[in-house]
Amino acid sequence: MSSKKRKISGLSGLELDLALTQLRKLRSSVIVEEVPESDPAPADTFTDQLDSMIATLESRTNSPLSLSFSAADDTALERFNIVRKGLLYLHPEDTLRDAIITSRIVGSDKLWSNDNMYKHLAFLASSFTDKNEISSRMVIDTFFFRSTAMVPPPQKVIVMLENQISTVYPRLSKMDTISGIVDYTAVVANSTIAENYIRIPPTLNQRYGGEMIAFFAAEAKASTIAVPLEGHLPQVLLEFVACAKHLGKSHIRGALTTGIKWHFIVVDLDADGDGAEYWVSELIEWKTKRSSTSRERLVEGTSDESDPALIAGILSSWIPESFAEFIGDKWFFQQPGGGGV
Repeated sequence: MSSKKRKISGLSGLELDLALTQLRKLRSSVIVEEVPESDPAPADTFTDQLDSMIATLESRTNSPLSLSFSAADDTALERFNIVRKGLLYLHPEDTLRDAIITSRIVGSDKLWSNDNMYKHLAFLASSFTDKNEISSRMVIDTFFFRSTAMVPPPQKVIVMLENQISTVYPRLSKMDTISGIVDYTAVVANSTIAENYIRIPPTLNQRYGGEMIAFFAAEAKASTIAVPLEGHLPQVLLEFVACAKHLGKSHIRGALTTGIKWHFIVVDLDADGDGAEYWVSELIEWKTKRSSTSRERLVEGTSDESDPALIAGILSSWIPESFAEFIGDKWFFQQPGGGGV
């Protein structure tokens, strides 16, 4: 049975962009030889065919694109004018150590104290594989549970899962739209308001954006093809841009994680509403060690980059400040540059 060919008109907007990019690269690599005037010119050369195909695709890529977060890639970031402003680097170890030690003390009288977080992570590391989504979620949950014990009263943190984000325009100059689901939304509000959110979860819009702060996190989904954590950035950036626009905020913070590996992200929307810039942290990965007397995994307070208390500390600092412009803090300093998307 012969397979059906797809017409150009049947390609999605993103597929058209990808095809156009590849054809342009091919066209630029073609070497055109000069033909003597006495030789009859061919009716339709290869370059002529390429130019015709490129012109056809260019005429079609101007049509609006409707994209789900999960379908995003670097091409989408270029189309929506979302560019990297720079990188966030952890402070030197001596400076970081003091901040981590201080964060471990916070909420020591609560159920989700630092010691209980260590015990829970050690249990998960000894009992579950990190190769599937369910196990990753249990680890991510642990860090959010810990963060709820670290944000001081009268503020209270409510964590919501699988929030549906309705259609929004990432660029005001284009009719393109994006939508999808955000894995984690940590909402911070006065305790009275926050308790109402448990009964009736808030909608992410400008009205609620005036009475709460929201921090977002995305889980890097497992794939049959090995993808580095940073490879999931396009999807996450579209999620954060959409959330910021719905809430009417210029600045927003979040994280991309597997539960073990973490990137912390800051997104700043352009003042004219026609794109965004972002900062992404260096990779942070917490570690365990094997017990000397058994095969159990242990989590210890090392007060360095491998200490889970570092991640919990960053979360507890960033969640209440998610809508504030980031200019560096006790965890990170900014390094402009990094290039591209």
